[in-house]
Amino acid sequence: MLQVYNTLTREKEIFKPVKEGEVSIYACGPTVYNMPHIGNYRTFLMTDNIVRTLEYLGYRVKLVMNITDIDDKTIRDSKAAGMSLKAFTDKYTAEFFKGLDMLNIKRAFAYPRATENVDGMIELSRKLIEKGLAYEKEGSVYYRISGFPEYGKLSRLNFDNILIGASVDVDEYDKDNPRDFALLKASTPEEIERRIYYDSPWGKIRPGWHIECSVMAMNSFGPTFDIHTGGVDLIFPHHENEIAQSEGATGKPFVCTWIHGEHLIVEGEKMSKSKGNVFTLPEIVEKYGGEVVRFMFLSVHYRKKLDYSEAFAENAKNNYLRLKETLDNLEFAMKGADDKSYHGDPETLGILPDLEAQFRHALEDDFNTPKALTVFRELSRAANLYLEAGKNRKVLEKVYALYRQFSDVLGLFAPAGKEEIPEEVVRLVEEREAARKKKDWGTSDALREKIRALGYVIQDKKEGPNVKKAEES
Repeated sequence: MLQVYNTLTREKEIFKPVKEGEVSIYACGPTVYNMPHIGNYRTFLMTDNIVRTLEYLGYRVKLVMNITDIDDKTIRDSKAAGMSLKAFTDKYTAEFFKGLDMLNIKRAFAYPRATENVDGMIELSRKLIEKGLAYEKEGSVYYRISGFPEYGKLSRLNFDNILIGASVDVDEYDKDNPRDFALLKASTPEEIERRIYYDSPWGKIRPGWHIECSVMAMNSFGPTFDIHTGGVDLIFPHHENEIAQSEGATGKPFVCTWIHGEHLIVEGEKMSKSKGNVFTLPEIVEKYGGEVVRFMFLSVHYRKKLDYSEAFAENAKNNYLRLKETLDNLEFAMKGADDKSYHGDPETLGILPDLEAQFRHALEDDFNTPKALTVFRELSRAANLYLEAGKNRKVLEKVYALYRQFSDVLGLFAPAGKEEIPEEVVRLVEEREAARKKKDWGTSDALREKIRALGYVIQDKKEGPNVKKAEES
């Protein structure tokens, strides 16, 4: 029975999805303004582990992860780079997807972009104004937090000193200084000149950060869904504001279970450019390999700080290589195994069901990957003991099947072979084929670019579209 720690209640709860057998998950994805650091990817991998575990437990899972391609940071840094907002965010969106592949993170069902959902943000703002939960001021629209009595229920901060009616335009602000936050921001003359604006009933605007996720989540799943993931740094103000906007508009619970991953720190200190201890994923992967980095992340529970150091990474590498060596030895042994007779091996076969039960129970205990890895190492030890004396094919096949099951659930030792194309890419390819049949070349070209932004390319063949992963440049 799966138990999950819910940030909202601060307790482990028995997990029950809204719809039996199906799980809806919305994950806060990247803000595409620079190379994501390893701390960002720890959170993305946490979500991937949740998806893999739920699928292992028999659920059908639909994951949606947003891409924030318009906010304070993307506007600021695209200007500094001398690039249009779209060209700038497309560049870092592509880098984000490369990082997912480095860590063998399964693609989500969809990756909606904030810039593609602004109409919904304008509509949500209008609805909140009608309910008295938002107001217009100098061309911007702000959320009135005094009108939502439950404000603060996720972060559990003390809001007694709120300055009623005080508005704040920045997306991130001090935890002890909450204010009415911007839903939509009046575009500045400079933003208008750069064509970063959308027409609205209140003038030319662009969205604030917080409203983006409310709209994209509810567009994907409706007013209430099962799980929302993100880093602990998003609890306040971002996720607190998502709840206020969404529940204020619908009057229904927004998220059933909130799951937050702890920080990744470096040698006991928070990552910061001034300390020179900010590492991008490609830097670490180049040094240790993507699967070692994945193993390293899995070796610490997602609700505990991960203290990265070279010694920690080397230890993870050594443990990973031991498990990989056992896998290689099993595969080699099966090539020359005896399949003429089968007498079995009661001791080896007898422990396999128990190890499988332990592995499952570990993951059912709030996605406890460190404990699951401990069970995996026990299976490796048992496999190695058998390999010293026994070479019966059927025994080896049963050990190997369980070994592969554990590795697949944890996303390790990805087998070579034909890659599965993500559902979102398949859907876009089908839409493009329909547009091509209608000779709607403009739509066809636009969909090709969307597919390319997800890291895939199309070759139009006589037999139909051939879709494959784009080669890294």
